[in-house]
Amino acid sequence: MPNVHICPLCGGTSSAERHSGPLPVRECACGLAFLWPRPTEEMLEKIYSEEYYKSWGIAGENDELPRQMKHLTFASRLHDIKTLIPSPGKVLDVGCATGYFLEVAQSFGWEVAGVELSAYSAGLAAAKFGKRIFNGTLEQASYSDASFDLVTLSDLIEHVPDPVAFLNEVRRILKPGGVVMIVTPDLQSLTERVMRGKWSHYKLEHIYYFSPVTINTCLRKSGFIPVRTEPAPKYLNLDYIINQFVIYPHPVLTPLVRLLGRFIPQRLRQLNVPIRCGEMIAIARTPVSIEVGIMND
Repeated sequence: MPNVHICPLCGGTSSAERHSGPLPVRECACGLAFLWPRPTEEMLEKIYSEEYYKSWGIAGENDELPRQMKHLTFASRLHDIKTLIPSPGKVLDVGCATGYFLEVAQSFGWEVAGVELSAYSAGLAAAKFGKRIFNGTLEQASYSDASFDLVTLSDLIEHVPDPVAFLNEVRRILKPGGVVMIVTPDLQSLTERVMRGKWSHYKLEHIYYFSPVTINTCLRKSGFIPVRTEPAPKYLNLDYIINQFVIYPHPVLTPLVRLLGRFIPQRLRQLNVPIRCGEMIAIARTPVSIEVGIMND
């Protein structure tokens, strides 16, 4: 691992401490924040195990409640892009986990495919979608140029070692005028400002942290035309929130939500409602002319 962090957005090496502690976060002069020192490949391999997905309730066993939450969330996001892509085409979900987004997209009429790094969750997705699921990285999948109308990156780009290079590959496999939809933690969200270093999105596996400005800078640098960036609510229920605060404890909020859960009936604890939890959605498209889009090759 290099001793100096080179920013993928501005190429700078100057940064300042944003948060100290077990997960030290630094911020480049251009505004992109990052975990430093960066976790090793061995550390990341241990994280993305079967237990990682079980902790989120999506391990394929008794997962109907998280499925309902994610189906509602993904359906709302597909509705959001109807103005850009009126008719369903070919969609690739990178970081598809066990395939919830693909289930929804297929029900909407999309021709679906997925990429998933974890062999465990890729196997669960492949049980539903067969060879349309690639187990590995996007680069290893080697899709042909201009293969897809839509590429979705939900809770993924913060895990990527070089987001600009990664988005260059996304642009390559999108058709002219194709759309990328990114959901990622928002460094300028209210939850980050309140929780600071205890923000639930600060995790060992999250390498980069974006604001609306830096995610759009990243998109432009990769040849995309940003369309809009806004908060990204997720459908959640109280049982799921309690579980997450147990897995990722907070000294004040964890005991508070656990106490709250004791006084609320189960049917209400499992009611799914849209909640802003510190994430944003960034939607961009490729230029209609492929030549115009080649800006950073």
